[in-house]
Order: sequence, then C-alpha cells, then structure tokens
Amino acid sequence: MENIKFINRRAFCIGALAASSARASNPIIDLSGDNPPLISLGKKQPIFEFSTHQFIDIEPAMDKRHKQLSAPPVTKNLYTQKLILELKNVNNGEYLQLAVPQSLEIPEKMMNRFSYFCRDWRRNQVMNMDPHLIRILAKICEESVNDGSPFYVEILSGYRTHKTNEMLRRNSAAVAKNSFHKIGRAIDFRLPNVEPNTAKASANAHAFGGLGIYKNFIHIDTGPERRWLA
Repeated sequence: MENIKFINRRAFCIGALAASSARASNPIIDLSGDNPPLISLGKKQPIFEFSTHQFIDIEPAMDKRHKQLSAPPVTKNLYTQKLILELKNVNNGEYLQLAVPQSLEIPEKMMNRFSYFCRDWRRNQVMNMDPHLIRILAKICEESVNDGSPFYVEILSGYRTHKTNEMLRRNSAAVAKNSFHKIGRAIDFRLPNVEPNTAKASANAHAFGGLGIYKNFIHIDTGPERRWLA
C-alpha cells in the first residue's frame, strides 16, 4: 500500500492564506477571467484589434459619492511647446483639432469645443467635460510624437446621457449603471498609429484615475485610481 502523507490544519490554513494574498496582489482587475494582468513579465500581447464591431465598455460600477471626488492635478508639463491632437469621432465622422499648450492649462474656448465634440451624439446633448481628460490624453499621446504634425486619435465614446447609458445596459449587463461617462469624466479612445504595447504602457504611466485596457480601445476617467482589463 502506498504511503499517504497528511498535513496538519495549521499548515493548510497558512497555505490557503498565502495563495489568496498572491492572487489579491495582481495589479489589475481581469473582468473576463481569461486575460493576463496589465503589468506582466511574460511575453507581450497586443491589446488592440481594430475591428468594426461594436465595442462594449465594461466599466466597473461607481458609487454615487464618487461624483464629489476631485481628480488630483497633473503636475507634469508637455515636453514640447504644444501638442496638436487630431480627434475623430468614429460615430458621426466629426473632426476636432486641439493645440494643447505645454502648460496643460486648457482654455475655456477649447473646453467648450471639446465638450461639444464629446456630446451624446445619439441625443445631441452636451455635458461639460473634465479638462483633466485632455491633459491625460495629451500625456499619453506625447510619448509617441516624433514631430510637430497633428497626432491622430479616434474617440469612441464621451458623454452619455442617462437614457443612452440605460439603452447600452439593456444590450449588455456589463455596462456600469453609474458610469463616469454620465458626468463628463470619461472617454474611450484608440490610437491607430501607435504600437499597442506602447499605447498600453503610456496609458498606464499617465492615467491617474480609472484605466481600462480593452482589445480595441482604452478607457480613461477621472474617478478613483483603479485598473481593469477586459
């Protein structure tokens, strides 16, 4: 008869706690359950698949009190005198060019144009967008700028009215009920001309609020600092 080895209860409990701690230390929330963490020592994997299929922003739900939270200020300036962002809204084909100054002080006129550009295009309603979104986006894009030419960015989603968000929730239970898109503090975008791993690393370095990495776009918001992968 083969020898049977037993372990005592204390050793079993210690082992279980250690395994739980290791799992909890994973630096990103994997909402799909079958993706690697955002920061991985293994082989790099592309994060963008530029398909024409409808995307779903699986944003973690927020608490109502998050509406009163203030995003921390961006202290770093741009390396260059200014950064020209060439934005395209993929939903209605509109373009918007923003000359972001080195100081990252966003003029009111620029914010008004950006807010209109990011309006709920389904209902043509505008919300004042958070200027920190432009600052974060500019810092992410700046990592890949080689000259003074406009830097191309595709915007997939900006402000969403409550009715639009509820419509999206009916199509997918994964859409957050209290999304930061509903209060003008989130955008979804992609950088078609940037190597995916470069975009991912830059976003992780400069997105001080919420950051979601998806197969075909990136989500940033100015809510509490958190990371997820879907």
